[in-house]
Amino acid sequence: MTGPALVAPAWAEAGGLKTYLLRGGTGDPVIFLHGLGASSYSWRRLLPLLAPDHEVFAPDFPGYGRSDKPERFDYTFTGLARWLAAFLDACGLRRAVLVGSSMGGAVALRLALDMPERVSKLVLIGAPVSLADAPRLLSIMRRPWLSRLLEPLLGRWAVRLVAPTAYLDQANITPDLLDEYSLALASRAGRHAVAETMRRCISPDLPGVIQRYALLEPPVLFIRGDHDAVVGGGSAEDFCRAVPHGRLLRLPDCGHLPQEEKPEAVAAALAEFLGRDPLAAG
Repeated sequence: MTGPALVAPAWAEAGGLKTYLLRGGTGDPVIFLHGLGASSYSWRRLLPLLAPDHEVFAPDFPGYGRSDKPERFDYTFTGLARWLAAFLDACGLRRAVLVGSSMGGAVALRLALDMPERVSKLVLIGAPVSLADAPRLLSIMRRPWLSRLLEPLLGRWAVRLVAPTAYLDQANITPDLLDEYSLALASRAGRHAVAETMRRCISPDLPGVIQRYALLEPPVLFIRGDHDAVVGGGSAEDFCRAVPHGRLLRLPDCGHLPQEEKPEAVAAALAEFLGRDPLAAG
């Protein structure tokens, strides 16, 4: 690699929704999916490392970042997975590698279970894969009266409150990061989307989904920061034992978002998993 490949903002219409994304590179397609309360900004340090060997796509989910924020939308993982299939169609992709961080990993996993023909390989980064992985904030937001009370109050303060749990190195929490991750919360529609996701992410069918892990077809790499304070390590280990082709990689000295704290280490792990090395000098 002689230098970082160009990754630039773009727009697509997926499932009838105007979708913001970061896109660039050439080669086999890889889709990067952000977590709850985040956006495509989560991948800003990783995409240039992968783009020399892969065509990379990092969308803002509906309701997040700069994408459309419809009030009448299914903000469950199943609904977001259906939208993800429409996003693949909009990008002209029959099949792709999916890389999902936290909630994005759960959505990618749901698509891999429901439509395995669309997913060639699956990378989960700090993804919730068990009933025990729900953060405390989710239990609060699932109480209808309290959720409705808090929803209009969501804003930059909430991002500032939650962000320290996601990073081992607090220097990552910059004003730019707080601005980007507060973007959706600046509008009533965005606050509703984020709150609705929290209310509905633990769906009644989750026990049945967990039972289907043994049927998962694509190979899986599970990456977990060894100081992840959001999702426990035990569930990742159990998941990788349950799936037919699962591997767990623990990255030292980082928290819930290794792609932001240790992008070079994540890039190297992806290179090995995908079969090419984006960090090799050329």
